[in-house]
Amino acid sequence: MNWFHAVPIALVTAAWLLAPGLATSYLVGLRGIAAWALAPVTSIALIAGTAVLAGMIGVDWSIWIVLVVCAVVTALVAAVALALRRRRIFTAGADPRPVTVAAFAGLLPAFVLGGITIVRSIRSPGALSETYDALFHYNALAYIEDSHQASSLTIATFGNADVSGVFYPAAWHDLASLIMMSTGAGIPVAANIVSAVAAVLLWPLSCLLLVRQLFGRNTGALAITGVLSIGFTAFPWDLLGFGVLWPNLLGMALAPAALALVFTITGWTKDDAIGRGRAWLALPVVLLATGLAHPNVVFSVAVLSLFPIAAAIGARGLRLHRAGSTWRGAGEFAAFLAVVGVLWYWAATTPAFALVRETYWPPFGTPANAFGEVALNATNKFEALWLLSAVVITGIVSATRFKVLWLIVAGHLASTFLYVVGAAIKRPDTRMFTGFWYNDPHRLAAMVPITAVPLAVGGIVFLAAKLAARSAENTAPPSGLRGRLRAVPDTYVAIGLVVLLLVLTSGLYPVDRERRVAIGYDQAKWDQLATEDTERFFARIKDEIPEDALVAGNPFNGSAMLWTLADRPVLFPHFRTEHSADQTTIAGHLIEVGTEPAVCAAVRAVGVDYLLVGNIRFRPHDPYWNYYRGLADPGAAPGFELVEADGGNKLYRITACGRAG
Repeated sequence: MNWFHAVPIALVTAAWLLAPGLATSYLVGLRGIAAWALAPVTSIALIAGTAVLAGMIGVDWSIWIVLVVCAVVTALVAAVALALRRRRIFTAGADPRPVTVAAFAGLLPAFVLGGITIVRSIRSPGALSETYDALFHYNALAYIEDSHQASSLTIATFGNADVSGVFYPAAWHDLASLIMMSTGAGIPVAANIVSAVAAVLLWPLSCLLLVRQLFGRNTGALAITGVLSIGFTAFPWDLLGFGVLWPNLLGMALAPAALALVFTITGWTKDDAIGRGRAWLALPVVLLATGLAHPNVVFSVAVLSLFPIAAAIGARGLRLHRAGSTWRGAGEFAAFLAVVGVLWYWAATTPAFALVRETYWPPFGTPANAFGEVALNATNKFEALWLLSAVVITGIVSATRFKVLWLIVAGHLASTFLYVVGAAIKRPDTRMFTGFWYNDPHRLAAMVPITAVPLAVGGIVFLAAKLAARSAENTAPPSGLRGRLRAVPDTYVAIGLVVLLLVLTSGLYPVDRERRVAIGYDQAKWDQLATEDTERFFARIKDEIPEDALVAGNPFNGSAMLWTLADRPVLFPHFRTEHSADQTTIAGHLIEVGTEPAVCAAVRAVGVDYLLVGNIRFRPHDPYWNYYRGLADPGAAPGFELVEADGGNKLYRITACGRAG
């Protein structure tokens, strides 16, 4: 399959992301940018929420259960909207058609440039991401396909009843599994398409809503947002290659829309397109969608929301002071600080996030270097985006004209602080600040473009206004036409500046975007999850293994990809997951099954039938290799029968224990 053949799958993905949410958006009166940008938030909440509900009530995960829930929710929203049609809870006017057309037209070059990045950095729709986390995501999709269970409450254990269940955000997996069921796409294809659509469609749409709420019906600002949104390599492109952090990518693509709701609720919007009533109703939907996509997105939005909320409470305190209620205003602000402090302390110390907080990534560079990386949009030691960064800095200066941008500047500085701590300081005591993002500089850097995009838009609009004003002064048109002529050029100048930026940067630094994505797909041979030899061997042995059989194998040698590529379940679907005592026995001692009764007992209890040995050495220096020492090639050891062999790839039937259940 090539990328041209994948276009219908991408369109189906876009339909799943937009259609369910658009229905509810229009029912509550949203139109244009607000309706389309909030639609994916609602759709993801419905899809991921349905997966959890289906798991709780014992219903199989399928297209039909999602459609039924969407229909029921849409009917309920229609009933409520009809009942409240005369209330003022749904107040906010639609944008003029030229404004909406300009905004959506500005998305087209973003789709083109983003699509080119995807095609040039991922060699084919079915290319494997040769990364550590990709194995989990691939086999989670295989598990959903086989078990028809997709709940965020159970997916982490792959249905293993012998270990305690833990929460794992499965919205990305739920969406990808729907694409597989809707189109017949294979697991790698669905994974790549869903992630690409999140980067190229969801992220620009989400940024567009934030800019719309900050700049109002500014045609120039809206026309250039889409293009500028795809220029920052820290997001979405870095998360498409590093990790690979697909669930985080999906969640962070919604973050600007979530932040737009906060600005709406706190009143820091211009020509509001949502309305406070709708924003309050949408807030729990956003929390559900981002929480089931990836919880650290909730923390990212929370950090950036502190500033508009604090400013709103501060402005109210000032009004109370002028009205003679100084102590009341001071008390409300003190209460806000106390609530924030308590919530932060709880989140920073609760055992629920202990494993996340304790994840360690070694620091690199100095704080000064890390600060410079953010200033130049060169996080994690990638190339500096000089001209785009200059535009962002201009946007910071433009806060003198667009006062609301001071709140965005404050958020930008907060993201900068978190990245500097995560990249260059990183001590045990700093985990209470960066632990919500696994102390990972890549996840922390992904926050920066949330504020950098509106700042870049502000910078371009600021420069455009200056140039247009100077041009109008020099040309001195007739007084009767002067007002109309001076109102038009700003938009054209802003578009012209972005075109110039595209030319001077060869398309907003495409090489850097492609490099960030391709790093996950172009690993050295010894770091591959599966080679062509592996895939051919899996195709040969698939029919040798019954569908109800369970295959043991060291995931570091490629055996775990059997589930993804040949639809045969494996005992160890990822490098590090929680295992039962019997699984631990098998991992360390299966090779002794012909001589140790305890190993045979574990094999029978778990139901293992085969041992698969691969010829890959993924992360050969990982200390966890030793955990799987019992899954080495048994050779002539008793208790095994060789079924197929091709070089270092071998499939053995376990004969020492009889037929496992």
